[in-house]
Amino acid sequence: MKITISGEAGRYAPQLAEVLQPACAQGELAVSVTWGGTGLSVSRQGSEACICCDTPSALFRAAGYLLQWLSKGTGEASVHEEPAFDHLTYMADCSRNAVPTLSFLRTLIRSLALMGYDRLMLYTEDTYEVPGYPFFGYLRGRYSQDDLRALDSYAQGYGVELVPCIQTLAHLNGIFHWQAFDPVHDTADILCCGREETYELIEAMVRSCAETFHSRVMNIGMDEAEMIGRGAFLRQFGYQERFDIMERHLKRVLAICEKYGFSCMMWSDMFFKLCNNDAYHSESFQISDEMRSRIPGNVEMVYWDYYSRTREQYDRMIRQHHQFTDRVAFAGGAWKWNGFAPLLHHSVEASRLALESCEANGVRNVLVTGWGDNGGEASQACVLPVLSLYAEYQYARRTEEAWVAPRLYACTGARWKDFMQLDSLNLTPDNPAPGGVGVAPAKYLLYQDVLLGQFDLHVDPDTYPPHYAACAAALYAIAEKGGAYACLFRTLARLADLLAVKSSLGLRLKAAYDAGDKSALACCADSCLEAQKKAAAFHEAVRAQWLRENTPFGLEVLDIRLAGVADRLGRAAERVRQYLDGTVPALEELEQERLKLDARENPGFRTLPLTSNTWAQIATACPI
Repeated sequence: MKITISGEAGRYAPQLAEVLQPACAQGELAVSVTWGGTGLSVSRQGSEACICCDTPSALFRAAGYLLQWLSKGTGEASVHEEPAFDHLTYMADCSRNAVPTLSFLRTLIRSLALMGYDRLMLYTEDTYEVPGYPFFGYLRGRYSQDDLRALDSYAQGYGVELVPCIQTLAHLNGIFHWQAFDPVHDTADILCCGREETYELIEAMVRSCAETFHSRVMNIGMDEAEMIGRGAFLRQFGYQERFDIMERHLKRVLAICEKYGFSCMMWSDMFFKLCNNDAYHSESFQISDEMRSRIPGNVEMVYWDYYSRTREQYDRMIRQHHQFTDRVAFAGGAWKWNGFAPLLHHSVEASRLALESCEANGVRNVLVTGWGDNGGEASQACVLPVLSLYAEYQYARRTEEAWVAPRLYACTGARWKDFMQLDSLNLTPDNPAPGGVGVAPAKYLLYQDVLLGQFDLHVDPDTYPPHYAACAAALYAIAEKGGAYACLFRTLARLADLLAVKSSLGLRLKAAYDAGDKSALACCADSCLEAQKKAAAFHEAVRAQWLRENTPFGLEVLDIRLAGVADRLGRAAERVRQYLDGTVPALEELEQERLKLDARENPGFRTLPLTSNTWAQIATACPI
């Protein structure tokens, strides 16, 4: 089909034609664009379409509707929408080892534009170039300034503002790998406030962003720095109240940012904790006028909440934020940070409540985050349904599957029902949808050692293997349909295939050993070798998926972890056979009593702590 763009599309005309072309098979489509009104109005009558919009993001969302109608053969249709919020942002984590390639980010930008997002925030702790600091992001896959300039220019062409999201206090463990940063180190992953070397580094970071990003909006981080002033700062400057240190540091950082023209936002948790005995969520929170007066007014506070499942919780927290400032933003979560499989059902349920609360309580700036804690194991693409849900609430105030699913497909080619199947690896029979908050059996069952059985008392040996076998069959069937996301489904199918054998293997080993059943132990040894082969197949799928989306830096971490899983399965088989042939008199690992990790009533894995999301604490009880 020949596409003609006329009217006031201007610089966006080539991009409009590009995104519409895949849905056009034959004939002609003439698209007329005008600027004006509020929100967007888009209509199609046969070979003619009209778009009236007030922002570039509304323009490309209108193009998303045309794509939907073209693909369905809808000859006549019209839509008018007005946004609920001033800004809708996706924050992509580029710091937890998985650094997305520019090619992947360009694809993501096109999808976000068609949904109606106006901002993409890149969370970069040390994964961007800072001139004068060669060890900043060294061997971490950092983006060069030229990389970010090119991406920024590309994003502008689709009406998306590329926003830097950096850290200017904590979460900088990456740089402290190098002794070059000892002069700015306080303790843990925290910068040493008060030292001039620290502010020289921060100014270099901000200057680098100013030289590469068109946007003059910046997220300066400053979250989860509870140990501020308790390391090198304490030795140099003596004991000081954390609130005082935080106040002075924030003012210094804001002054640097203002020097380069940036308007700033920051995560809000530290000020809540410093005023409220280290608690972020509290029903009785109050802040004094004196404390409020000391918090700078020229920074937007971002209330982040990825967990809550009650509307009342969001309402209360937004009200409490307004005790600090009128400049309140909200950040929700598209859960992709609990291992290789996402938590989409939980994300959808929590997001619906959060978005309703944000609109009702006057929040004007909304973000959805895709963190990659503990290695960036999950694909950035696996949370596309959640991103689509945010966009549909923003413009249409609709979040039901029947509405969101076709919009998701039109903008990304992703099918809602297929993607929601990715959750099945975490939604075990005793953890039905939407699942426990932050609970990821697919991760701890993958990494736990079958001889040690750390999580075995939280496994149902009767239901888990058939559950994972069914997951594998369903995901393989989706992968066989092909398409842009086939690799993602194939990867998780191989994980499910592995867990169908491995999930109950530790229990089988322990039961056979305790019973002195050598025949059963021999069968378990064979199962260990079967699981070893499946672990190797999963490992290869992970490598293929990673290199489709990310730079190779950071993949070495998953290579170490997954090769370790396969090797330990082989070692388990070897140990069992040594016991069976009398080479070793006992298997001390299997003589250890298995303990529940949560002693509360009806523990199950749903009450396991979030530390079960950390590879080092899953793989062994010994220090790594």
